[in-house]
Amino acid sequence: MVHQMPDKNNRLDVKMLIFDWSGVISDDRMPVYESNMRVMEAHGIKRMSFEEWLPQTKLSAAEFFASQGLVGDTDTLNKEYSDMLAVVKKDGIQTVVYEDAKTVLEKLSLMGKELIVISSHPQVHLLKEAQSYSIKKFFSKFVGSVKNKAQELSDLCSKEEAAPDKTAYVGDTIYDIQAAKTARVHSIGITTGYHVRERLLAEKPEFVVDSLSELRKLVH
Repeated sequence: MVHQMPDKNNRLDVKMLIFDWSGVISDDRMPVYESNMRVMEAHGIKRMSFEEWLPQTKLSAAEFFASQGLVGDTDTLNKEYSDMLAVVKKDGIQTVVYEDAKTVLEKLSLMGKELIVISSHPQVHLLKEAQSYSIKKFFSKFVGSVKNKAQELSDLCSKEEAAPDKTAYVGDTIYDIQAAKTARVHSIGITTGYHVRERLLAEKPEFVVDSLSELRKLVH
């Protein structure tokens, strides 16, 4: 179900679609959860269940750690998380691409849409996952390890000479919606990731979709 349609045809006319990665293209909730828990345990903090963790996720690993009482240098903590994520993946807890991602990205590409990724997901993992999913070719740019998504979105629009009203950001968290609003691009929430529909709707995005396939129907 799509929330808040912009015109009589219930379609969104954009030239550039920018995607968050985790929870949108790649379902990495289990390896991210395990990485967070192992870092916490290494610092003497008891792990929580997946169900307890998911609603408490933050914009970055360091912010989540801080919310749990683990405070330190942000870059150091984020590196600990990134390094642990590599270990977790070697242990067999892998990310998976959402089943409709490849088909939808191909269709959007054939429509002439420029597709870009802006994500806080570590750049090295972002590129490896895109390659392993066989979808890297659909994107013109990958921007990972992002600390300020709103600024990245604004900068990207300037560099690409893309009008904000012809640009949309697709994300699975309220932080993505906030970033899109700050950058004055269209905000699209998707319910496949970290924040549930009710939490996304509370942030008042322009649209909420339940899958990438639904997103494809929204865009023209």
